[in-house]
Amino acid sequence: MYKRKIRNRLLIFFLVITFLPITTLGVFSNLIYTRIVENKVNQHTEQMINQIEVNIDNYINSVENILMYISNSEDIIRFLNQSGQEPPINDLEDRIKRNLKVYTDINSEIFGLLIVNNDDKYISNELDKKTRDDLTRETWYMESINESENIHFFSKPIGRNLRSHKSYSAEDIISISKAVIDKNTNKPIGVVMADINLKKFDDIIRDNYIGEKGFFYLLDNNNNIVYSPVNPIVYRINSTNFDSKTNSFIRSKNDETNKKKYNTTNVTGRKSIGVFSFKDISKDITIMERFTLTIAIATSLLAVFFSLLFTNSIVTPIKELKILMKGVESGDLNLKFEEERYSNEFGELGHSFNHMVREIKQLINMVYSEQRSKRKAEIETLQAQIKPHFLYNTLDTIAWMAEDYNAKDIVNLVGALTKVFRIGLNKGKEVINIKDEIQHINSYLVIQKYRYEDKLSYEINFDNDVLDTLILKLITQPIVENAIYHGIKEKRGKGSISINFRKIDGEIIITVDDNGAGMPEEKLENINSMLETSNSFCIDSVSGSGYGISNVNTRIKLTYGQQYGLRYYSKIGEGTKVEIRLPFENNYNG
Repeated sequence: MYKRKIRNRLLIFFLVITFLPITTLGVFSNLIYTRIVENKVNQHTEQMINQIEVNIDNYINSVENILMYISNSEDIIRFLNQSGQEPPINDLEDRIKRNLKVYTDINSEIFGLLIVNNDDKYISNELDKKTRDDLTRETWYMESINESENIHFFSKPIGRNLRSHKSYSAEDIISISKAVIDKNTNKPIGVVMADINLKKFDDIIRDNYIGEKGFFYLLDNNNNIVYSPVNPIVYRINSTNFDSKTNSFIRSKNDETNKKKYNTTNVTGRKSIGVFSFKDISKDITIMERFTLTIAIATSLLAVFFSLLFTNSIVTPIKELKILMKGVESGDLNLKFEEERYSNEFGELGHSFNHMVREIKQLINMVYSEQRSKRKAEIETLQAQIKPHFLYNTLDTIAWMAEDYNAKDIVNLVGALTKVFRIGLNKGKEVINIKDEIQHINSYLVIQKYRYEDKLSYEINFDNDVLDTLILKLITQPIVENAIYHGIKEKRGKGSISINFRKIDGEIIITVDDNGAGMPEEKLENINSMLETSNSFCIDSVSGSGYGISNVNTRIKLTYGQQYGLRYYSKIGEGTKVEIRLPFENNYNG
């Protein structure tokens, strides 16, 4: 079956490479002839579209000027700056309504004018709200405010919370809106909107002609049909079909191919589209297409004969590779392609196959090794948890005895130690939320504070939105312990530790920063290099930190991936900063 498929593909291949040289002249002649005819029609259509655009833009500009005059009126600015709690000023609203009526009387194609401020106060000569819902939450208002520098164009705005005193519906109009800008604050304080009669656009478009079956229609900036002399459902299209380089779009419907030329205006984003049928220009092209088809068939028959001669020599090595791949798929990784038998591309394929099999074997061994290391780390952590479980019960008894003797310091110290053990055990679970991790560190530092007294001070800072995030438990305390014993303890005078839990760029960043003794640059580089390679033994030897630091780094990398873990920053005499990087995860499936 595989052999027949390869032969069929080779047959098609040779048909193609034989067909192309012979038929190039015919195909290109046909294309050139078609292009000449099409270009003439395109030029005519573009001229018509440009003329329509000029006429429409002139009219839109006149409406925009009206909106500008309205928005610059002192009465309008005063009305828009009123808050929702201020009582209405009747004479102001009466003056505004009279002015709006003047505009609609002079421009009969303007059905209505509406002015709305940011507190949902509105005024209009023809429009009222249908319900109590805010006009400021409607699409036309929010788009006008969000893009306040532009004029906005809304076709057939069905579903608005507005009703008209005149007998027109949303199907009969186009709405044009503009934000009103406060000159003092340079911020939008409201929106002025005009409802325009669609017949105005009909008058502009209907006198243009582009052939027996050609016609024009308009789309708004969301590719909704604004105007069409025919049923708009037939010509509804998706914006992704437009070619921005040629400003054209071709679509077939009921065995008839139409080409649509369009132009997009910068004012409102709408498209003016002219449609013409290829039936009007394709008659002379048919003869050239039939001749090309005849040559193609004859060439294909010749290609079949020659392609069969090459099939066997190509199929054999591919079939061998298929058998080997099936064997690897079933789990046999000891198979090998005899690449030395072929000195061509098949030999290279065989070499790549052999390399891939070796890589798979290495990856399997690596995954197995990582799983063993992870299990070992889990066992070591569990062993460390078992000992505190016994101590927890004992410390509870000591706390009660200290209460009897009124030894408050001992009670506090034992209480802090109990919290350390309680969170450390965590019922055997491997993860805790950051809130518990912070409590664990704080309890540990309370204990250390009793030991070091005024020599040690600390602070713990955190972002509230990370407190419920789950992380591996006991990853911060070993770092803090290391900061005390190798930083603060070695420092003369007082020392301080700052611990921070932050969410930065989709990651949890935990930092432990001390002002202790610091470390030499060479030692710092060695530690960071070994942390990146998860070399636990070498980390312990170089840093002197013991099992804790290497265990934390290894657990993080095994759980979250090699890109996460620890990194040190330090200078002699200035202190050391340790950064722990973890992914921000609300759920952990460890």
